[in-house]
Amino acid sequence: MATSSPSRPGQGRSLPAALAQTLYLLLGIIAVAGLGGVLLAAFFLPVVSASSAVAEDGVALFESYPSELEVQPLNEASRIEAADGSLLATFYTENRIMVPLEEISPHMQHAVIAVEDRRFYEHGGVDPRGLTRAFLSNAAGGATQGGSTLTQQYVKNALLMDAVQRGDQDDIAAATETTYSRKLREAKLAISLEKKWDKDQILNAYLNVAQFGPSQYGVETGSRHYFSKSAKDLNPGEAALLAGITNGPNQYDPVAHPEAGQKRRNEVLADMKREGFVTEEEYEQYTSQPVEEMLQIQNVRAGCADAGTSGFFCDYVTRSLLNDPNFAPTYEERRKLLYGGGLTIRTTLDPNTQAAAVDILQRKVPGDSQHGFGHSIVTVEPGTGKILTMAENRTFNPHEDSQPGETAINYNVPQALGGGSGFPVGSTFKPFVLQNWLESGRSIDDRVSTTRESMSSFPAECLPRGAWRENPGYNPDNAVSVPIAPMETVLNSTKFSINTSYANMARQLDLCGIAETARDIGVVPATYNPYDPATWDMPIEDLYGTELAPSVVVLGELRISALDMASAYATYASGGTFCSPQAITEVVDRNGEAMEISGAQCHQAVEKEVADTMAWVLQQDLEDPRATGKGKTIPGHAAGGKTGTSGEQFHTWYVGFTRHMSTAVWFGHPEKNVRPHGFHVDDTFLRRGKVWGNTVSLPTWQEYMTVVHEGLPSLPFPAAPAEPARPAPGQVGEVTPGTVPNVAGMVLSQAQAAVESAGYTVEVVREPSDSVEQWRVIGTSPAPGTALPEGSTVTIRQSEGEED
Repeated sequence: MATSSPSRPGQGRSLPAALAQTLYLLLGIIAVAGLGGVLLAAFFLPVVSASSAVAEDGVALFESYPSELEVQPLNEASRIEAADGSLLATFYTENRIMVPLEEISPHMQHAVIAVEDRRFYEHGGVDPRGLTRAFLSNAAGGATQGGSTLTQQYVKNALLMDAVQRGDQDDIAAATETTYSRKLREAKLAISLEKKWDKDQILNAYLNVAQFGPSQYGVETGSRHYFSKSAKDLNPGEAALLAGITNGPNQYDPVAHPEAGQKRRNEVLADMKREGFVTEEEYEQYTSQPVEEMLQIQNVRAGCADAGTSGFFCDYVTRSLLNDPNFAPTYEERRKLLYGGGLTIRTTLDPNTQAAAVDILQRKVPGDSQHGFGHSIVTVEPGTGKILTMAENRTFNPHEDSQPGETAINYNVPQALGGGSGFPVGSTFKPFVLQNWLESGRSIDDRVSTTRESMSSFPAECLPRGAWRENPGYNPDNAVSVPIAPMETVLNSTKFSINTSYANMARQLDLCGIAETARDIGVVPATYNPYDPATWDMPIEDLYGTELAPSVVVLGELRISALDMASAYATYASGGTFCSPQAITEVVDRNGEAMEISGAQCHQAVEKEVADTMAWVLQQDLEDPRATGKGKTIPGHAAGGKTGTSGEQFHTWYVGFTRHMSTAVWFGHPEKNVRPHGFHVDDTFLRRGKVWGNTVSLPTWQEYMTVVHEGLPSLPFPAAPAEPARPAPGQVGEVTPGTVPNVAGMVLSQAQAAVESAGYTVEVVREPSDSVEQWRVIGTSPAPGTALPEGSTVTIRQSEGEED
């Protein structure tokens, strides 16, 4: 017995005792194994006749083991694919790709049979000669021998992998212990398996479960790793190299140990020649080839860090699945499916638009620049919600060793799906105010005051006392590049992004209603999880909290994800159909069956007439060179959108759309509030306080949208909406410049906005009234319909209720 061999059960026993136990177990197998017993009967018949009691005990022990191999399906790598079927990333706990036998080279099949089990097609699960030789050698203390058939090796591997997948430490120990009882259990299961499966099924199962490298499970994975080819294309030399590795995945790894790997390969080729699987000429050909010349290594890392420029999208896909209760009931079940279910996850990502976005972003604002500013692009398809592009000027790296220009934070998505807390969207929020304005029956031709003043209250029915109130009040300023009149139409107020006009519009609406309008088309603070039903069901005042204020709801000092902004604007491009953002088109299990996922939720969220008006207005914003869009159109395609600049110019945006795509572009510092300045973006030198939505984000949007629309058909927007019929003179709601409007019955903020829209300043007096409820407007002085020069003062009479 070699003293250098590792300790194992049975060492130190006397030879007679070891042989006795060996015989004891063999007799059990002989008595039960059917074909195996017949083959050994002649050899052991004298012993069996003399030792029937021992044989009976062996039979009892043998029969005490389970006869059915009951294991869970093996962990198999899942793959995430782009829309064109190209691979984005692989997920696995064991890197295994299952393939049928017909997709495995015959040379590979011959190699494992020659080296592991040359009588594979002759035995019934247990090879009596090999087993006897191994038992006797081991019992005598000679070199350790396995004696296991391919069927037994499959059983052993399957039991071990099953225990590992379940995390059962006792079963892991039982599957790896060096004892005769383990051999006996595997033998019985192998015999049983041979009665249920044919030889090809067993061979295929073995080739898919065995380890063909340090981290490669299954022959397909090993073949792709070492040779960058499928297992069906392996030649005899490559097959021999892989077959030899299984005996010692680390010891014979040809990358780490090329000499050992080459020696082992040649031993397998010799076995293949002996069995007639290769000719003498082939043997000489493949044994003479240096192993280094055979290798074409393809390293595959698990996870999205290997997805290159699509890493952030990949991360969004995985988080979407892990948050999706329709995919599986619990997080842990969803995770097990992703990392071991052998899934094919087909996604919406367009590699061409993605590549264009990455190129533009990195050229304009290199991610590793010392200034640290971020730049991102995200695109969804109107009418489907499909995410076509998700890019930023960083490289995805979820590990702690991130370098400049790398991050794990997705600048485009909500926090729960891999993003941060979002970025203030500025005036890109104004279209939601405009939508609410139109839905309330108003028109883009209505005139609103542009005068700057302190506004101490705004209607907000979901807040205490039905209003937002603050002293000294909200006093927005304008940053407009064209002359504006004291009264401007809603159309012009949108085109020139007049803050005071939009504040006065909101005074005629309701802050809570504006917030609900935005939520109806998917716009919520980025800190909320879109997969949580509470996000969509909770009271709007709880969703916004203290941020339900005019600076937030009117002028966009609210942190929202770029993905939500692109999806909301897509509603206007699609005629009012809102679709929740969708990154996954299909998830197919290892058997090719489609699995349930949440999918895009689409519905008519905005009346078509309103949506078409929104699209037309935002088209004017882009096409008019005087407007904030500066005429930066998309050649050959109708397009519209809106600029956005947050307070202090920390973050700038452009969100715009065609019929084909809706795209949000963000620019800002992802980690701190700082004004961009002191560096170039293309030919534009950024100066402090001079960076707006149309300085960086709009040119990026235009260049990207121009590139990705090449070759697409031109699809127009609807024509300009018809002017609405005007109320009769003196009717409540009529606003005519130079004429006092009828504001009787309105709340004060609405009345103030209407009087100011007519060109007047306002004074308010309160007086008792038995006929008009408290806080409503009784009337004006002068009376409605009075012709009065613009700039004059009109007194609004507000009811205090019944006199005590």
